[in-house]
Amino acid sequence: MNQLTQKKIRLIIKVAAVFALGIVATYGIYMALDSNDELQFLAYIIPALLVVGLLYAILVRHYRGEDEAGSYYVNKYHDVFFKGTIVFSIVLVALAMVYSFVMYLNQNNLFAIMGLLIMVVWIAVFMIYFVWSVYHYNINFGITDGEWKEIAKAKKEAREFGVDLPNSGVREPTHNPYRSQTFGLPPGTVRGMIAFTLLFGGISLLISSMGNTDVDPNLLQLRIQQFEFFETAFLMMIAFYFGDRSLKYFRERWRNPNAGTGTTAPGASPEGEMRATEQPGTGPRPSSQPEVMDELMEEDAEFEEEDKAFGLDSSKPTAVPSGSPATELKNALMLSRGEEVPTTNLFPFVQIQDNINRKILNDDQIQEELENLANGPKKILLKMPVIKAVVSVESSGRGHLSDGRAKILFEGHLFWKHVYNDIYTKLPKEGKTEDQLKAEAKGKIEVLSKSNPDILYKFWTRDYYKGGFGEYDRLNKAKAINEKAAVYSASWGLFQILGENLDHNIKSRNYADYKDFEKKQHENELYHFLDFLAFIMTKSHKGKKLYEYIQGEDESAYNWAAFAFGYNGQGYKANKYDIKLAESYAKFKKIYS
Repeated sequence: MNQLTQKKIRLIIKVAAVFALGIVATYGIYMALDSNDELQFLAYIIPALLVVGLLYAILVRHYRGEDEAGSYYVNKYHDVFFKGTIVFSIVLVALAMVYSFVMYLNQNNLFAIMGLLIMVVWIAVFMIYFVWSVYHYNINFGITDGEWKEIAKAKKEAREFGVDLPNSGVREPTHNPYRSQTFGLPPGTVRGMIAFTLLFGGISLLISSMGNTDVDPNLLQLRIQQFEFFETAFLMMIAFYFGDRSLKYFRERWRNPNAGTGTTAPGASPEGEMRATEQPGTGPRPSSQPEVMDELMEEDAEFEEEDKAFGLDSSKPTAVPSGSPATELKNALMLSRGEEVPTTNLFPFVQIQDNINRKILNDDQIQEELENLANGPKKILLKMPVIKAVVSVESSGRGHLSDGRAKILFEGHLFWKHVYNDIYTKLPKEGKTEDQLKAEAKGKIEVLSKSNPDILYKFWTRDYYKGGFGEYDRLNKAKAINEKAAVYSASWGLFQILGENLDHNIKSRNYADYKDFEKKQHENELYHFLDFLAFIMTKSHKGKKLYEYIQGEDESAYNWAAFAFGYNGQGYKANKYDIKLAESYAKFKKIYS
């Protein structure tokens, strides 16, 4: 069967389906008008509509074209989530319109009909958006079908060129970035939909009540209960969304008249002071304790940013026991009247979180930092495909192992250098020449090397690489000899930044020490990214900073060879780093164009 014939058959199927739906709807209206029971027609029309829809889906799928069936990316759930939901919504609205027509004939109440249609139309819109959101984030992992198709094409091209998939430059999402949230949707999505449902429900109830002329006490009591429910629910949503913001706004302006001039508004925290005084880019980020950071604390940080815009000072120490904003405001009011503030017992609780997901650097975080650079004094323009290319080549797109530890590669020749320097520095210097000191240090390190040949050698070699978890066996073995030198001799995370850069190229990150650096590498890939930015802004090659070789709109001006030399050293040619970076950039450019 040729493609033209298939298209004609599908057109006939669609026309027949519309005709069949029209017949079913007409028969349903006839049954509704002829029956004493207004809802009896539903028992006939709903099964009929389901049968017609099912037959239509089966026939269309059977006669789909070869181009569609053999396309790079065909998600088997697409039709179920999109076409199924749209058909359901259309049927729902159509049934509501039919029932509204019947109501008008029997009750002649336009207000009730408008109230019904408003609620039904919103439910249809709600279902379409909700199902699309679930599909987009839980099945498509936050990217569109078109983007998946581009990824599939890029992978196909990689296979044609003989490039291994993990190293092809294509980093496809492997999980939902919001899988720890309700229904796997972005924070606030579900709450927003509930708020709008309450809003439309209240409006629908208000409109429908306008045309009600009955004074039946039972019906009147039901109306009162309905209004009270929507009023209470909607006020709770308003308090939930805006209450904390409003209370914080007034709390910052409240000054206790019974307190001295040094008394400040309640609610500020030492943590707030630390965050408010920390300058962007001067220290490791994000919070040094992400394991206790929850959604409310993240929103609190947003409030502090808004406070800065308002000109408020949220960095002063608290004068009353900490708690919720409502409790703090109540305590301040009690203090102003000279009343004693009751003490409360604070019990610890366990916050269950997706710690693996928290570690991942997402595109929004990358884009935010790139925009900060573009808007900064140097107007540095780094593009998303450039960052993705470096990540893909350096760490195959993942900065952590499956157990949550940072991905590392231990370099024994660097360990030799750092251990030798440490031994030399600690040797007694009196009565010895420099040559004698060097010879003594060399003898000591050679003894160590004989018993630790896999972690302590003078010249670079890949013979002792274990990869993955095995690199931590080597690191821990090296730590038993010299902990600091061991951390300095490993490359860490998404961008494989060597620990020894703490003394120069990433010194601006202001880590407390090598232990703090190692701890942060395990916590979040954002640290890896910020370290990378500091590295390429500091390190130079041939009189230019590394970022200068990969910045700007004109990609023809990119010098991947110079960047690779500055980033990985003169051995970049042997590993074809420059070629891999260029190829990876070309692949990601297709995805992020």
